[in-house]
Amino acid sequence: MVDEGFKRWADEKFESGLDLPNLPYLIDGDIKVTQTVAICRYLGRKFGLVPGDDEKDIVKCEMIEQEAHDLRTAFTKICFEKEDYEGKKPAYLDGMEKKLEMLDKYIGDGPFVLGEKLTYVDFMVYEYVSQIRKMAPERVDSFLNLGRLLKAVEELPQLQDHFNSELYKTGPIHPPFANFTGLE
Repeated sequence: MVDEGFKRWADEKFESGLDLPNLPYLIDGDIKVTQTVAICRYLGRKFGLVPGDDEKDIVKCEMIEQEAHDLRTAFTKICFEKEDYEGKKPAYLDGMEKKLEMLDKYIGDGPFVLGEKLTYVDFMVYEYVSQIRKMAPERVDSFLNLGRLLKAVEELPQLQDHFNSELYKTGPIHPPFANFTGLE
């Protein structure tokens, strides 16, 4: 079953005025951005959520950004697995747990990737790890540093109105034809 919204997007995306039509996309005045990481970086610059001038901090953020993106890619792949989802899921979860263990150690005490400094990378880690947590909460919740980061983002005063509004949704993560939608 193909979701009607996806079908509509497939029909309209080349008429959208986007240089590289894709989901997600962001239009901010005359700025049009596609691709998740490009959007995160744009918003990070716009709102002052970039690592700064310290090369070690920049490299740490870039590495975690890409690690988070790899986590999301692997998660998406298993969620859309066409052959033997249930058979492949345990190996995915074991591999994911090892990646989360490394990430948890590298992030450190936090509460954010750069300690007290909030960056756009914290939002990427929050989103991707929260989505994985819906599938395997017992595995994700065993990582204290990641848990601290998730909690710190959820407690940001600037986000409280959003988290408490009816616009805030925790799912679905994927369309109805995925093996895991996030509504299970």
